[in-house]
Amino acid sequence: MELAYEGGAQFATVERIAARSGVAKTSIYRRWPNAASIVMDAYLAELGPKIRYRRKSGVLESFIDSVRQLVVALKGPHGDLLRHLLGAAQSDPQLQKAFHENWIAPRRAQAMAVIEQAQADGELAASIDTDVLLDAIYGAVYFRLMIPYRKLSTTYVEKMVRQVFEGVAGHRRF
Repeated sequence: MELAYEGGAQFATVERIAARSGVAKTSIYRRWPNAASIVMDAYLAELGPKIRYRRKSGVLESFIDSVRQLVVALKGPHGDLLRHLLGAAQSDPQLQKAFHENWIAPRRAQAMAVIEQAQADGELAASIDTDVLLDAIYGAVYFRLMIPYRKLSTTYVEKMVRQVFEGVAGHRRF
């Protein structure tokens, strides 16, 4: 992570990682296919605990809290590095697969559990497509991260999440 923060994801080569860690390159290659995968694993280990879903008094509050945590965690070098990793994943099928399996899928599973509980509690209609709902919320965050025409902020998070949930809940105001 130090190498990636020093010079970006591309600066963290297997050679530099081996030199910095004192581990042989052959040992590194037994576990990871490339340097980007190493950086991604380290990134997930560092950021993952900071962005866990915590059930709040309702589904809206749970999502506002979760998305707010993500946005706060992505400020500064974490967000810069995630942009680099997402860019690298577009031309690296192994990194793309690892990114999905280790970052996207576990977070979506946590989010779906929150939505399913809200549906079981009658807070959200059973007919809501959870994939579309998650894409609407997190797609907005990733869009602003990748195309930073405006800053990601906690104010934006609350407005955006409220508006998305008001859309799926119809007349009900959150």
